[in-house]
Amino acid sequence: MVAISSIRKVKNKTGTHYQVSYELPRYIDGKRRRTTKTFPDGTTLAEVKRFLAEKELEYSRGSSLSHDYNLTFGEFADVYFSTYTQFLSPTTLKGYKSAYYNSKPYGLQNYFRDARLRKISPRNIQEYINFLCSHVSPKSTKNYLMLLNVIFALAVQENIIQREANPMLYKIQKPRQHKKPVEAYNLDEFNLMLKLADEDENPDIKLIIYLGLLSGIRRGEMAGLQWSDVNFDEGYIYISKSRVVVEKEEYIKEPKTESGIRKIFIPEKLLNVLKEYKHRYLLNKLKYGKDFIDSNYVISKENGEAFSPSGISNNYQRFMKRHKDKIRYLKFHGLRHTYASVLIENGENPKTVQHNLGHADVALTLQIYSHSYESAQRNAAKKLDETINLTSKTG
Repeated sequence: MVAISSIRKVKNKTGTHYQVSYELPRYIDGKRRRTTKTFPDGTTLAEVKRFLAEKELEYSRGSSLSHDYNLTFGEFADVYFSTYTQFLSPTTLKGYKSAYYNSKPYGLQNYFRDARLRKISPRNIQEYINFLCSHVSPKSTKNYLMLLNVIFALAVQENIIQREANPMLYKIQKPRQHKKPVEAYNLDEFNLMLKLADEDENPDIKLIIYLGLLSGIRRGEMAGLQWSDVNFDEGYIYISKSRVVVEKEEYIKEPKTESGIRKIFIPEKLLNVLKEYKHRYLLNKLKYGKDFIDSNYVISKENGEAFSPSGISNNYQRFMKRHKDKIRYLKFHGLRHTYASVLIENGENPKTVQHNLGHADVALTLQIYSHSYESAQRNAAKKLDETINLTSKTG
């Protein structure tokens, strides 16, 4: 039996040092790997032994790999989907399934299904990315790579492959995602949107537009907002969930990060609109009696049934179509961008904007709204000039 490790004391002109020889986890094909390391003069025997103990632990872990050398990517992906996806959010699972089961040639199942898991190399991954980029956007490419990362990390965890054999750990050339400029309404358009919502024929659209422009919450958060989340006395809304619909099934989804759970203080104008709609909700409850669906959702139909996220979007699209000759079109998410931009241009500090938007990091807020912050910085410089001039005149 070959020793896993050995220590040798070596003497030279400068003194005495230690040299060790130890076994590495075997290559994927089962061949042995052995290497040596020479320690500098002055290294104690205890330090050398600690080093070897770590290497022996790594070796023992590598030696415990599954002996199923023929396991294919497709077979292991089946294990992942059947065992490890129960607690994923519905939208994440839908995205993973879309990437894997996509019937086109670049779908992960079609491309990698019959490849032996242990034989997939970084080069194979690079070739796949190159192929993928000729069919889908850089953003979609990133989604496919996310699933590959998950599957290979699980293969390491399950002792199917060694950590060093995970092809996703190595440098892979990825397509650059070009950052799209944030589209938001300017202050005149912001006020015009509120005016158009006030005057619109659809009684539901006013609340949708006001919530978007004056609280900045996302569509799913808007769909998940309930009357119990509105504090009329202190003037804030509490965001703790989103409503999503995946394959006709409705789910309540918690935010990805703790920062997504937040209290947003809102302007009196929005608070008054919410009071107006709460009054309408209670009147409809009396009107419909036992036929009323007491959903407790803020954005709801006359019979109390909650609007789905797509229902909110459809109302917005129809509103924009009715007023296409008065206001330029922005996607629904543009309401959120407008809210943030207006806060920034009014001098609100980045930390408050980050909190209200539910971003995990203020750096993300600064990155997304860099253009708005540049405008605010220019205004600050102009005000400083005015202050200097005023001081010069009075001095």
